[in-house]
Amino acid sequence: MGNLKGSTFQKQIQNALARLDARGSKRYGTESRKTHSNALYTKRSMYLRDFAKFATERGLEGKLNTLMTRDNITEFMNERLSELSPKTALDYTSGFNSMLHGLEQTRVNIPQEAHQVLKEYTTDYRNEFNQVKNDFETGRAINDTGAFLNNLEQIRESSAVVAELQLQTGLRASEALEVAKNFQEYYNPSNNSLEGIVGKGGQEYFPKEISPELAYKLSNLQETPSYSTYYRDIANLEHKTHDLRITYAVEHYNKLKEEGYTHKEALKLTSQELNHHRESITLYYLSRA
Repeated sequence: MGNLKGSTFQKQIQNALARLDARGSKRYGTESRKTHSNALYTKRSMYLRDFAKFATERGLEGKLNTLMTRDNITEFMNERLSELSPKTALDYTSGFNSMLHGLEQTRVNIPQEAHQVLKEYTTDYRNEFNQVKNDFETGRAINDTGAFLNNLEQIRESSAVVAELQLQTGLRASEALEVAKNFQEYYNPSNNSLEGIVGKGGQEYFPKEISPELAYKLSNLQETPSYSTYYRDIANLEHKTHDLRITYAVEHYNKLKEEGYTHKEALKLTSQELNHHRESITLYYLSRA
């Protein structure tokens, strides 16, 4: 087993696609996981570009295949799948894993933990998809956030602080972990706000006001949990990290409605706070609550 060839991620992507390319040959009756159609070639190009983009944004270097560790795959998938429907997320995780098996058939080394993580995601999203009613899974919002944070603190204090940050700001888990790790870089003590947080697509969030109590906790946080650790801590309370973002969306929307805003106005303002490009995504969140 070896690594992908190429000094840059782009060259490694080209090498991976060339290794996998089996268009024109039949797959039926074989155990081949290679690329036998143009449609699959397009999908796998997307998978590789997505992971290369993630690695670049994180400042990772080396070979794409060796970067597919448990922590990296977990963080990548949570970010990439955060706004996809359960069916689309299921297709993505199973398709990505199949591509990795194909690369292994071409003698490219793939960490076995990558398969394990993707198998877990595929199982979770298959179960979630089977539970969807009318295209939405309900019950994702956290009803008693105080009790939730107290229970999480019993598991890991640092995870409870990050979760409280998510609940107060609506940040994605990866964004909240970044802020918690480098709190002083984002914190403006003159108005208790977080500034300069960049979300998906390079779009900057509006300044996020947080409570003085949370600012104190973040200032004194000794260690930030890894994404995989944080994800598992939340899962121990039968929730997903993105449920905290959904909870924020619901609470912010309802608050605006109580203040007299129309549905359309409240939806638009909530979308802006979540850094969503499309209001339909926010509406999807509200429907899952």
